[in-house]
Amino acid sequence: MKTLLVFLLLSPLFLAGQEVPQDLPEEGSDEGAEIISIQPGEFVYNPEGRRDPFWNLLQGKSVKDNREAIEGIAGLMIDELELEGIVFAQGVFKALLKGPDTRPYVVGIGDKVYDGEVVAMDRNSVSFRKSLTVALAGQKDRVIIKTLNPEEEEMNKNETNDK
Repeated sequence: MKTLLVFLLLSPLFLAGQEVPQDLPEEGSDEGAEIISIQPGEFVYNPEGRRDPFWNLLQGKSVKDNREAIEGIAGLMIDELELEGIVFAQGVFKALLKGPDTRPYVVGIGDKVYDGEVVAMDRNSVSFRKSLTVALAGQKDRVIIKTLNPEEEEMNKNETNDK
């Protein structure tokens, strides 16, 4: 009962804080009104001078689209390459990588790709140093490791964690 009484006493205070706009055109007048027919499932955004929040901020900023055309492995990004095999011959590891064009590329330690270089290699993996240019922070390097059988390694990790 007390809560009902408190609600009834305070409700006029909440309603008094709401303002009704005075400059709305009267019903039936077309003054300053734009008629928009919206179907269910459609959305219309009126920016009123603001930036459209649905506009892609990265539009036109794709590195893949804006980079210059370089032939061979030097024109491919690390993320585009798949490790197909590793060969050990004459005391040196060589990796066989497959590009997005399904062509094979043979690389060794020190070979450069578009956004980095090969820095290490063993019988199961190849390590790349990816060079990132970060605004206000300069250039940062990140190591990316590509393995021969990532699914098999994931299964082995899960099996050792279960034991």
